[in-house]
Amino acid sequence: MYRAETACPVRIPQTPTLVIDLAQRSAALERPSEGIQVQALRDRLALTEIVLGPDDGADNDLLLVYRTVGAADPGAGAILFRRALTHTDIVHPPAVRSLAQVLFDTLRTDAPNASLMAHVAMALRAIVPAASREDTGAVRGGLANWQERRALAFMEQRLDQSFPVADVADACGLSVNHFSRAFRRSLGKPPHRWLLDRRIDRARELLQTTELSLADIALACGFAEQSHFTRVFTRLVGMPPGAWRRAAE
Repeated sequence: MYRAETACPVRIPQTPTLVIDLAQRSAALERPSEGIQVQALRDRLALTEIVLGPDDGADNDLLLVYRTVGAADPGAGAILFRRALTHTDIVHPPAVRSLAQVLFDTLRTDAPNASLMAHVAMALRAIVPAASREDTGAVRGGLANWQERRALAFMEQRLDQSFPVADVADACGLSVNHFSRAFRRSLGKPPHRWLLDRRIDRARELLQTTELSLADIALACGFAEQSHFTRVFTRLVGMPPGAWRRAAE
C-alpha cells in the first residue's frame, strides 16, 4: 500500500523532487524551495537522465530519488526527467512516456496525489533499468546506443561549425563530465579528438574529390584559419594538405 509522508527538509533550490521510500513504498514531494543536488547524483553515477521533448507535457524538470529505510543516502538511485527546450527527435518506450505524463499531470493539480505518484515512481523504477539494458552500448559505463547515435549525428551535422562539448552532452541528456567519460569508453577517444579526426577525414574527401581551395576546405571542416588547418592536417596525416592532394591525384 502506498501512503504519503511529510518530506524531510533538504537544500539546494533547483528541481522539484519526489522522494520515494523503498521500504515504506511512500512518496513525499519536495517543492523547488528545497530539492536535491542533481550534480552530486550525476557525479556518483547514481542518476538516470531522461530527456523529455516539448511535446511530452513536461512543465519543468523533475527528480525522483529512491531511498532506503530512513536514509538520506541516494545510493538507491534516482531518475531525472529533463525538459528539452527544442524538439530533438527524442523517443522513449511508450510506458516511460505514459508514466511520466501521469506524474506531470498530477503535479499540475492543486493538491498532488502523493500516493499515486509513489505508485508511478515505483513503476518507473522497474521499467527504466530494463529499457536502459535494451538500449545500452556493449561497453559498461559507455553511452547508450541512442546516445551514441545522437552524439555522432550532432557532431557530423556540424563539422563546419564551432560548438562546445556541452551542447553535445545536453543533446544526450548527460552532464559534460558524464558524457565525456561515457563517450571515451564507447568510442575509444574523447569527443574533441573524435571530432578532429572526423574533420580531417572530411578534409581528405574534399581534397580528393573537389577543386576547392585549401582555405575553403578549412572553413568547410570547421577550421577558422587555413594555417590552423594545415598544422592539424600535417600532424595527423604526416604531410601538408597540398602535398597530400598532389599525392592522391
